[in-house]
Amino acid sequence: MTLFIVIAEDDHLQDGPLQELLREHFPTARIEVVLTERDFRDRLAGYRRDPPSIVVMDVMMRWASPRQGDPPPPSDVLAGGYRRAGIRCVGLMRRTPALRDVPVVYYTILERSDLERDADAFPDNVFLVRKSSDRQPLARKIRELTGTGRRGARRRRRSAQGRA
Repeated sequence: MTLFIVIAEDDHLQDGPLQELLREHFPTARIEVVLTERDFRDRLAGYRRDPPSIVVMDVMMRWASPRQGDPPPPSDVLAGGYRRAGIRCVGLMRRTPALRDVPVVYYTILERSDLERDADAFPDNVFLVRKSSDRQPLARKIRELTGTGRRGARRRRRSAQGRA
């Protein structure tokens, strides 16, 4: 089965380097970038049919790319603001049986204590990796949660060679 990684990140300075990192570590993975909370919500029906293997979620994301004539955001977005967008997206996943157990990595500048104020922020399948110039901890966490990646492929090749 092909690894399917969803990156929910609204900062173009982050999503490009993230894609490069993930393509390096997971060369056969299908990678999809979601730029806004609204786009993530719009894609939920598709994710129910084809669940991601893992979601890398920024916590602070804008609601939508501004377009003239767009309807206003829903009341939960207005009440919580962009600072809780990722937590709301994880909440939507938790209420969707096909997505409830998909691992999520919050990839954010926020501290864990900032997120723990929201009681629903950390169900069992949600983890935190802090953003930094070193993105390797994110690749390691994805590898750990999915059991895949470059190291896993090397191990499988060595094991197969040993049996031959």
